[in-house]
Amino acid sequence: MAAIAHSDPYAIFLRKIGYSVGLERTLERFGDLQNLYLETGDVTLASWKELVGPDTGWKLKTDNIADVFYSLGLIHRTLGDVLVLENLDAAAIATKLVDDRQLAQKARSFIFLWAVLINDGEIFTNLLLSDFEKNRIKDKLSATISHKRQVLAESMPGRDAMKRVAQVVTIERQEKNKGSAGTRQSVSSLQRTQPLENDRKLYSRNFVKEGIEFSDDYFRKVPPRRKDWARTLGLWSDESGVTELGCNFKDSLKSSGYIGDCNFFTFWPMDYELVRSGFKPNLLNGAKTLWEALVDFGRAYADLNVKPFAASDTDKLVDELEDMMRVYRSLHARKSMLRREMAITIAYPAIVAIACAKREPVIDLPRALDVERKSEKRRLIFRRSRNTGGALSVKR
Repeated sequence: MAAIAHSDPYAIFLRKIGYSVGLERTLERFGDLQNLYLETGDVTLASWKELVGPDTGWKLKTDNIADVFYSLGLIHRTLGDVLVLENLDAAAIATKLVDDRQLAQKARSFIFLWAVLINDGEIFTNLLLSDFEKNRIKDKLSATISHKRQVLAESMPGRDAMKRVAQVVTIERQEKNKGSAGTRQSVSSLQRTQPLENDRKLYSRNFVKEGIEFSDDYFRKVPPRRKDWARTLGLWSDESGVTELGCNFKDSLKSSGYIGDCNFFTFWPMDYELVRSGFKPNLLNGAKTLWEALVDFGRAYADLNVKPFAASDTDKLVDELEDMMRVYRSLHARKSMLRREMAITIAYPAIVAIACAKREPVIDLPRALDVERKSEKRRLIFRRSRNTGGALSVKR
């Protein structure tokens, strides 16, 4: 199984993706990619290029949209191959196991929302809370970044840690390259005219608000793309602003603790994300598990409820996982030998997406798994995984 690994482990502390081109119509194109995956059983470099190509499919001049899809955990395009990532697998499984086109669309929409929230959630949601207005966006994102830096400074004290946090918990700037026609400063103008301050004191004083700047380029590129995501998810209307669904979404996130009294959204790394990046799972107070976050977002977007646990839920879980494994092993044929178990980062979102689509309560998966693993007729195998938190397989 493949999982996204950040080049900088500290990058998990702010959920954002770059604001490159190609983010328009993302949900629609996600659907096209998922349909290709289900129809052919794979995504090859040739089929990917045909889907994207200037004369076919999306008619794009380049396939740089693959970078966006990688950031959302859908595919990883390399020089000679295309690897399927967990969110594309989760969407394919969920839509395959619902027998209605409209339900399949709802399941895919939830997986897309999940992909956005875990990879760009603190940009996307705070822009939604700002009604995509420039000044309010500045206030929300600045407050979010300052808050996260303050909490991280208390959790990981030390100059080196603060430096690394400041580098990633910030707003990206992509100023136009001025090349050799820049400011034309002389060497003498670059000489220091003030004494050096103690490095530790400087960082301690300026750390929380240092470098939070917004360029015109940022506002030109970021809000329109995220507004398009919100529109396709039904959270935003160009005529009336935040929709009724969007209001319910925000209210539910507030009741779940993601939006505090200052009215900005924070989504701390989940426990397995901390472990994957080399941190202790209890580094941050109140860090959510994968299951807790999925239930919170399912409730916010589709009024999801977790049904009270019953002994028969273990049988239902085994049946569902058997069906999911059949679909999972039928896909990405070139990697079929590696598909003997399924990461919970695929299984959990797929099961929640199906429940959201059908508007049915979801079973308490962690509890059902725990009961099943302790039973005498154990039918499921759970293996802990550093990359994904865990993997499941069905005993034969």
